[in-house]
Amino acid sequence: MFLLMKKISISFFVALFLLISGFVMAQTGSNTDQNSPKVYLWKTSANLGSSLLWGDAASSDNPFSRWFSPESQLTAGLTLNRKLTNTFWLQASVQKGWFYGERSKWTGDVYHPIVTSKTSFIDYHLGLNVDFTSLFGFKPDRLITVYGFGGIGLVQYNAESFADAVSYDVVKDNAIIIPWGGGVRLRLNERWSIYGESNFRNTLVDDIDAYVGGGTDVNDIYSITGFGLTYDFGVKREKKPKIIVSPVKPDTTLAEAPVPVDILFNTNLPTEIVSNASYDVSSSIDLGALSTKAAYLITIPEDFYITNVKVEGATVQQDLNIIKITWDALISDKQTISYNLATGGLEKEQYIIASSIEYSENNEHKVKFFNNRLNVNVAVVATNNQKPNDNIGEVISTDNQTTTSVGKNQGNESKPTLQTPVLEYRVQVAAVYGGTTSIKMLNKKYGLTEEIYEDLSKTSNKYTVGKFSSYGEAIRSSALTKVPGSYVVVFKDGKYIGLLEQTNPDVMDQNGIYPEGETFKIQIAASKGRTYSIAKLAYKYGVAESDITEDEIAGWYQYTLGKFRSAEESMEMLKQIKSKLPQAYLVKFMNGKRVPR
Repeated sequence: MFLLMKKISISFFVALFLLISGFVMAQTGSNTDQNSPKVYLWKTSANLGSSLLWGDAASSDNPFSRWFSPESQLTAGLTLNRKLTNTFWLQASVQKGWFYGERSKWTGDVYHPIVTSKTSFIDYHLGLNVDFTSLFGFKPDRLITVYGFGGIGLVQYNAESFADAVSYDVVKDNAIIIPWGGGVRLRLNERWSIYGESNFRNTLVDDIDAYVGGGTDVNDIYSITGFGLTYDFGVKREKKPKIIVSPVKPDTTLAEAPVPVDILFNTNLPTEIVSNASYDVSSSIDLGALSTKAAYLITIPEDFYITNVKVEGATVQQDLNIIKITWDALISDKQTISYNLATGGLEKEQYIIASSIEYSENNEHKVKFFNNRLNVNVAVVATNNQKPNDNIGEVISTDNQTTTSVGKNQGNESKPTLQTPVLEYRVQVAAVYGGTTSIKMLNKKYGLTEEIYEDLSKTSNKYTVGKFSSYGEAIRSSALTKVPGSYVVVFKDGKYIGLLEQTNPDVMDQNGIYPEGETFKIQIAASKGRTYSIAKLAYKYGVAESDITEDEIAGWYQYTLGKFRSAEESMEMLKQIKSKLPQAYLVKFMNGKRVPR
């Protein structure tokens, strides 16, 4: 009957606990602060659980079976925690409960009575609570917290023991206890959480059960296992700044707020462009009624070139891809800037030309930015607007890519006929080392409509699309935008080569330097310790691959155009190249060897 009543009591308190938890979540869940979680200084907890005595008058069965026996008694308590740091909390607790022990098994052959004990107790302790999960980074809104605690306290107990149902001893006393244990806490919302905890109280006495066993000096221990509900409170208040009041003479005049000047910008920059083309651009800036110094900056991407900048009453400075126009004093409300914009080989689908105007308004420095987006039309191949001359040669179109054939002014000379290897350009979309992959999977993953080719190269299988006769065609492949990390590779006589630089000897001008006497050429690029791809350079600057010569001197790879007997003969071509590449310059070779500058 006692066991039945105890189970009914436990079930009642567990149901009540869950009902209170659900009610708290329903009432507070909608009011949770959506901003950063608050950090509270205090916690108060209430717990309900089971207490077991580990003494002389208790059975030696395992604790799991004892929890479901009459030896498991109800206990309840309250705990208060004060935050010290993000990891450590000061803890004070009070616990009220009962013990019941029954021992019928004894060692040895000597007859021993069945000993039972009943104890009521109340204990108090102070201790230190450690949040172990905060050691891996403090988070006030952490869902699950693992903690432990230890301390020192006092237990007051009233015990009576029985031998074969006859009263044996009665003890009413106090004892020092050393509590320790740990638990797991589950956060419900900003203030409320539930937890499960198991702990032990080591006592310094042997009569908690009113029975001292013979031949042993082991003190009694009791344990408490249960669940609890915690409420956080006490947000740390920030100190309010001290306000210093000083008398201020009131201003009786009303100041009129200035109206900002509206800067207007207009330009005829094209929204659609093509490679190797030239455009006349006119832009205007209307500064309204401002009369101040101002500066206008234009930033152009690589592969774009600006020449013939014209503007009245201003100075123009040009440094590679940045043009700066400065007015010492504005001469009119509206300023007009005109220039010629030329494009090289364009490898992207879209470019942005950024510009800005810096000015002063009401003694305040201001900057206004303008961005113009230029889309590349890959379906149209442009013809260079500049008229070819005798030194430059004619504009030719091969493989849908417009190139300028750099002719040699010695018209009677011709290159010897060489057996030219067959080069094929493709876009590599995947590589698998030591195995293969599914071509259907690649098509589905990247939405490729082109046929995918599989080629074995050394220890890996290469997957490529397209078969193009020039780099200019390959760079326009849609696979380059569909497949992240894809790039153009080259095949030589049907064999995978990979990097474009490895085909430089096959595509460059083999006879670009006279073996005897002087040779003047125009240098367009140089690289220390590594080669550039001639195919990329030719596409970038709108020339034929066979017009570029690569030579190496002291670890420097240098790339030049043209083949002239004198510096004067090279001036026209140098002028045209510098319109796109201002850093290009003239170099000299003597008897096939480069002459230092």
